[in-house]
Amino acid sequence: MDSCKLTTMKQFCKVILGIVLPLGLALQPVCRAEDAIVVSEGTRLKLQLNENLSTKENQEGDSFTAYVIESVYQGDQVVIPKASMVSGSISRITRPGRFKGKAVMHLLFQYIQIPGREKVSILASLVRIDADADIDAEGRLGGKGSTQKDLGKVIAPGLAGAGVGTIAGGGKGAGIGAGVGTGIGLANVFWTRGEDLELHRGSTVDISLEQALKIPVKSSR
Repeated sequence: MDSCKLTTMKQFCKVILGIVLPLGLALQPVCRAEDAIVVSEGTRLKLQLNENLSTKENQEGDSFTAYVIESVYQGDQVVIPKASMVSGSISRITRPGRFKGKAVMHLLFQYIQIPGREKVSILASLVRIDADADIDAEGRLGGKGSTQKDLGKVIAPGLAGAGVGTIAGGGKGAGIGAGVGTGIGLANVFWTRGEDLELHRGSTVDISLEQALKIPVKSSR
């Protein structure tokens, strides 16, 4: 091979290397991305609680777990299988007050453990629960108010007192009896709390991912 052809071949190899090497470097991040499955923000997970939770028995910081009861798919692929475990903790508890004030509980969903994979942190909020509770925009649970029941506790003794007063002393007696009965009813209300918020084991909840979840493809074993 003469020197001219050899020089031309060397120049051609340099051109090829100049194209292939940057292309290979550019493809590396794509390969690394394939090591994780990405579940998009806004995906909902349906869970079932493993413990009883209540504003009366629990304290802030108590942990809890729940299992995924419906697999999550991307196309035909299962990305979060049924029986995956979600763990979290109670970040806030407020017991109901006397005469006014609702029970409040805030649940944090912090990790998900997919069988055969390592535990992964999640950021999710509560969007639905099959319990007698309200959910605000930040995912906090609020118990039902007890105003109607409290009014009943006040009115019923007042009416009973008025009846007794009428029998004993006519109209004047009715007024006195009603006042005494109402006072007894108010005392009962102020000495008792409203209804605590209770979530029973087996209750189902829906959570929504607030940011994309990256699940490692490699097994944790």
